[in-house]
Amino acid sequence: MILLRSFLFNIVLWIMTILFAIFLLPFTFLPHHIMFIPKVWSKTASWFLKVFIGIHYRIDGLENLPKVPFIIASKHQSAWETIAFNHIFPKPSFVLKKELASLFPISLHMKQAQMIPLDRKGGKDTLRSMVEKAKVVMESGRPLVIFPEGTRTAIGEKIPYKRGIYTLYKYLNVPVVPVALNSGLYWKRRGFVKYPGIIRVKILSPIPVGLAQDVFMKTLEQVIETESDKLIPEKS
Repeated sequence: MILLRSFLFNIVLWIMTILFAIFLLPFTFLPHHIMFIPKVWSKTASWFLKVFIGIHYRIDGLENLPKVPFIIASKHQSAWETIAFNHIFPKPSFVLKKELASLFPISLHMKQAQMIPLDRKGGKDTLRSMVEKAKVVMESGRPLVIFPEGTRTAIGEKIPYKRGIYTLYKYLNVPVVPVALNSGLYWKRRGFVKYPGIIRVKILSPIPVGLAQDVFMKTLEQVIETESDKLIPEKS
């Protein structure tokens, strides 16, 4: 039964995404596009996930979000956070792999919503471009979401955090909000099958500006990994 439910959800998600991208294409020419389409798509996908699979979520620590522009540095275990964060956080922009930004007509929506494609094999020019685009996002008062691991990781898997997060932290001069989660318990890294339960998301205290690179990277990784590990036994 769970296999059938997962199959139906995957089909519905793709059909819904394509229909949103096509029929809402005219909205990409409106200045307030960023306030509408990603949030509605995200909420609709989350509703289908609840109906078909039985996945709910719980957010702790919303009071830790700063009033000033900030960066969200999140643990990345599944595709769930790339969907749900669009309505959990206020009008976020995402740093995402460039392949996702090349799918027409989805790419038009991403461009209008000021998503930031990143060539993970790029060099200094790529980082410079990322920072410049991120500055535009910060100036508009929106948060920027980045997954410092650079890829989805399985439960219990540890990989070094990429230095791109420090580049943004340094040049944007804004606090970084670490986010821990356990989405991989219910929607695995590359898993077709999804499992019912409650995904826990924990928004942690912001890391203030001005830390040296080594201190910042160690602090960020330690707090995200420690708090994410604490959520694993809490599978519901």
